Amino acid sequence: MTLLATLYSFQTPLTLLLILFGPSLLPRLISLIARRGRPAFPTRSSPRPASPTSLRLFLAIHSLYFLSHLLRPPYDLFAINNFPILVPNNLLRSALLGPDDSESLSTLEESVHPLIDLLLSKLRLLDNRYLYARFGHDTLLNCVWCKDDLDYLFYSSPGILIPYVGEAVVLGMMGWRWLTGEAAGPRAERWRSVFGWVLVGGMVGEVGAKWFWEVRAVEGDCLHLATTIHILRSILLLCLPLLYTFLPLPAPSSVPHPSTLIPVISNTQSTLRLTSLARNAMSSSPRLRDIWLAVSRRDEARAEAALRDQGVRDAKRAVGLDEERMREGVRAWVREGWEGMVRVDNGS
Repeated sequence: MTLLATLYSFQTPLTLLLILFGPSLLPRLISLIARRGRPAFPTRSSPRPASPTSLRLFLAIHSLYFLSHLLRPPYDLFAINNFPILVPNNLLRSALLGPDDSESLSTLEESVHPLIDLLLSKLRLLDNRYLYARFGHDTLLNCVWCKDDLDYLFYSSPGILIPYVGEAVVLGMMGWRWLTGEAAGPRAERWRSVFGWVLVGGMVGEVGAKWFWEVRAVEGDCLHLATTIHILRSILLLCLPLLYTFLPLPAPSSVPHPSTLIPVISNTQSTLRLTSLARNAMSSSPRLRDIWLAVSRRDEARAEAALRDQGVRDAKRAVGLDEERMREGVRAWVREGWEGMVRVDNGS
């Protein structure tokens, strides 16, 4: 409660700091966290594509909307007049209706709106003032049939759900390629479900706070829960699209999927079969057999001469070629590809 009360007390300076330094500090903070989470050895990652103008404009409009919510919080009779929760009723009435001198008292009573008169009558009771601090001015003013906590929570539930549903629509729109660029698909695949659960958690947390949080006066005043939750919700919904945009994208996998190896192995198998058929055809013809043997001997002689050549050895050593390692790598690649093809064919 102390933390929330402190946040509520410093609402205006915190909002100004967020407006001034938030847009520049948030991407740097995300980059710093991402760099600290990377392994010590360097890895190849795809460069982040530049943000299109449409995305920047969309984020600017969204940020301005929620910054206006932070600068202009919902009306609170106690907060705007710096009244403690135990303020006398006549001061509340003067704050709502203006000073009531004896000359204008009758005229003022005739012109008072019935909802305001009902609100003033509710605020005569301390328990209703606690409900005012929990659910806000509009709920206490407009709900004429509400009698207890559950009624007020039910009446205020649309105001709780609509901001989160709207933010879910915003995050869904950021998956459109024409709006957010080429990275829309990978970004949505990696982060959309995470941010969806964040919205669900925020919505459930706000409902739980308004239902379970017990507001009580301490040293003559209490926490104005509705206004504090409004500030926290606005900051959360302001930051979510920015986090969604600047969080790192998943790096492309360096391991090929078994399904991509099936055509390669099939082509290799067909080539080997054709080679076997060609050898059988050449072996059945004496003339072709002699030509093939002559070509094979010539290629073997050239290969042996190249292996014995000192210049070839120096060049191979300079580039770091290892024949045995290359053979093992090819064998492992063919073996893994074949096993992957067998698993895919078996449906496992």
